[in-house]
Amino acid sequence: MAPPLLSRSRLVIVVSLLIGGYFVYTAVLGMYRSSQLSESRARAEEQLRALEEQKAYLEAVRAYVASDAYVEQEARRRYGYIREGKSRLSSSAPGRRRSAALRHLVAAALPR
Repeated sequence: MAPPLLSRSRLVIVVSLLIGGYFVYTAVLGMYRSSQLSESRARAEEQLRALEEQKAYLEAVRAYVASDAYVEQEARRRYGYIREGKSRLSSSAPGRRRSAALRHLVAAALPR
């Protein structure tokens, strides 16, 4: 009679190797997924920081737009409003001066 193809000890070794291989595969897959999650979290945190900076900038712009100085500036620019006792002077580059003033006010209002 021919000996069995797989003896009991060989069967135990093969099953043990299969189980060990499965555990190694699961561990490697878990490490890969963990690295993906950490990269995704880092990107999300960077986006959060960028959005917080944008929010601070927009809040500073909103505060400036709600100020009396902005309202008066727009009244002068759009409707030709002139304060009592003042004369109208024409500037060669009003847009540059206004945008520089806006940048200065926004920078002053941003949290440090």
